[in-house]
Amino acid sequence: MVLIGQRGFWRYCKVAFLCISSFIGFTFLIKTRTHILQASSGLNYQTELPAQDRKVSLKHPPITRHPMIAPYPYPYKFLMNPQEKCQGRTPFLVLLVVAESHDIESRMAIRETWGNESNYGEVDMVTVFLVGLSKVATDKVNLLLEEENRIYGDIVQQDFIDTYYNLTLKTLMGMEWVAKYCPTASYVMKIDSDMFLNVEYLVHKVLVKGTPVRQNYITGHIYFHTGPIRDKAYKWYVPKEVYPNNTYPPYCSGPGYVFSADLAQKIFDMAQVIRLMPMEDSFIGICLYELKLSPSASPPNTFLVYRRDYDRCAFNKLVIVHHYARKELREVWDDFWTKKHLGC
Repeated sequence: MVLIGQRGFWRYCKVAFLCISSFIGFTFLIKTRTHILQASSGLNYQTELPAQDRKVSLKHPPITRHPMIAPYPYPYKFLMNPQEKCQGRTPFLVLLVVAESHDIESRMAIRETWGNESNYGEVDMVTVFLVGLSKVATDKVNLLLEEENRIYGDIVQQDFIDTYYNLTLKTLMGMEWVAKYCPTASYVMKIDSDMFLNVEYLVHKVLVKGTPVRQNYITGHIYFHTGPIRDKAYKWYVPKEVYPNNTYPPYCSGPGYVFSADLAQKIFDMAQVIRLMPMEDSFIGICLYELKLSPSASPPNTFLVYRRDYDRCAFNKLVIVHHYARKELREVWDDFWTKKHLGC
């Protein structure tokens, strides 16, 4: 393979990204159903409760024990594994960024903004991107990924197909990687690639660096009293044979949640013996329930799993905001980061 530098690689990736994205988009339109539901449309559930009602109790759980016992579907193997990322380090925070294998541009935007490990001074942070095998143009995408990983050394990949319905496998891959190759970490964040993340607010106001590291801890935007969607027209359809109960245990919304690193091994082990579900965040909640654990409340309205227009002063007191990707993320971050010390 001809080795190229970061600038040449990025120019080459832009052209390749456009070609591959066009092909994938065309394939997606042909092969997928047209009933794609936006996250806020037509769902009847209760999300975060008023502060006085936010304590989660397991004394009277809303469901019976998860009944579907099944072995883990396949012993997936690491194809890319930057196991040296944590060697000789004790990271305070590991970012597990869920990304599509072909989406080079989003990974570059994150490396240049909130995922840049050198931004945070005394906070030892590790960023890795979680990907599977591209479902189309596999050889071309993997060649690009190999070169990208040679340059940046931050891609974790296993041999499952990279689709929305394998998001649970992708998240569990991240849990396995932390447990095996970054066990000295204090906290871990699973986060999607189309998010704004305020690392400093998370570290200093939510996790409170300098205090004892919590155990069995997970927080984010918590959903209570939700149930599986049984209508096949919806993206989040879950048949009864996959999950027969009518209610999920409390769980943290999937776009971004934080947990203590000790939970990575516990959740991964639990996933080996209970039935996997494509709804990753609900599944993690079931694993927690089986472990007799529940999410902890975060400061109210700090994990925004929906879009909010950019306002520097407001974003200073938020952990995440959904639907900020690529070009817009760069633009917002430039203003946010360069003006972070200004008053409001």
